[in-house]
Amino acid sequence: MIFKDGVMFTGIIEKTGKVKSFGSNRLEVQVDPDFSVKLGDSVCVNGVCLTVSGINSNILGFDVSKESLSHTDLSSLKANDTVNLERAMPADGRFGGHFVTGHVDTIGKISKVVNNGSSIDMYVEYDEKYSLLMVSKGSVAVNGVSLTVNEVEDKKFRLTLIPYTLKETNLLGQKAGDTVNLEFDILAKYINKMVSKKPGSKLTEEYLRGLGYE
Repeated sequence: MIFKDGVMFTGIIEKTGKVKSFGSNRLEVQVDPDFSVKLGDSVCVNGVCLTVSGINSNILGFDVSKESLSHTDLSSLKANDTVNLERAMPADGRFGGHFVTGHVDTIGKISKVVNNGSSIDMYVEYDEKYSLLMVSKGSVAVNGVSLTVNEVEDKKFRLTLIPYTLKETNLLGQKAGDTVNLEFDILAKYINKMVSKKPGSKLTEEYLRGLGYE
């Protein structure tokens, strides 16, 4: 599947990088030498689709628009912060997560982190106006990471982070009070739009189950 702007991601993080600098709407990220990109490529940085506009050895440069800054928490990044990185999926690539566009919907706030030994439960608060897009066992991208929603409450949802996710992404270092970029499932957005056009219709978990979504 290719979205209208020609770019999509899967939410399967390839590498993490270190913020080298961020100022005057210019973000520079130090990456591993084997993270191969070229000028003009799209990279999902902490869930935000950005275009590579500069390459200096293993440091990638990105111009960040005011629109991106106003809808994401990129402005909070500082030198040495760890960011999640994923290159755009090629047309013939293997699909592993869920459809992620790199267009962040809103900023969430971590309310609680519970260590369960080998895994971590993370509770994330979000704007209730997006509640129709969230269902238990559905998908959400958190800082660009494709994750399964284990439980949904009024203005909060719970995630379980397994050891592999903690090792390969920057979610291990997140704590209560931290913000994260959230992108809700694109399929849920389309369904919600279609349903909202029908008088008296409402997108609910029961409605989705009736359509065959489990």
